[in-house]
Amino acid sequence: MKRRSAALLIGFSLFVGGCATEIPAKMQVTDVSSGKTYTTYEPWGKVDKGIGYKFTDIDTGKQITLTNYELKQVESKKSVPGDSPEATAYKQAQSRTGMD
Repeated sequence: MKRRSAALLIGFSLFVGGCATEIPAKMQVTDVSSGKTYTTYEPWGKVDKGIGYKFTDIDTGKQITLTNYELKQVESKKSVPGDSPEATAYKQAQSRTGMD
């Protein structure tokens, strides 16, 4: 009986785990010179040599390059059910920005 319970528990956890959406940490990037803020997901950007950091704003889908910025984590990495509003918002942000 214990083996059967353990097998069911493992099977259920695999089923639930397979339906989850992993959402990376959400970052807020502030342009120090203008005070404008942008939101992106971690990893948040790539070095554009001689120019600054280039990243994609998840709200607009625009590519932004900044040299003088402040970075703050506003939400931690999390796993949510695939049909939750957060998962839907993340998938929409992915399609807007072309993220993987």
